[in-house]
Amino acid sequence: MESTRERVISIVLNEQEWQAFVRVHPQPVVWLRERIQETISPAPAGAEPISAFAPAAAAANTTSATTR
Repeated sequence: MESTRERVISIVLNEQEWQAFVRVHPQPVVWLRERIQETISPAPAGAEPISAFAPAAAAANTTSATTR
């Protein structure tokens, strides 16, 4: 039986970088997850990109971003 492993990516940003990033991407976890999915499984030509504000994308955001 094959086990499922989850991975975590950690990126260090100073407060100024973090504030600038969340100003542009208010849901950073959703945005990063979508970019990863686009990279590993590109959408068919002409397909609409997934909106970070779509209900399905919002529901997928089970991880919260924190500041230090």
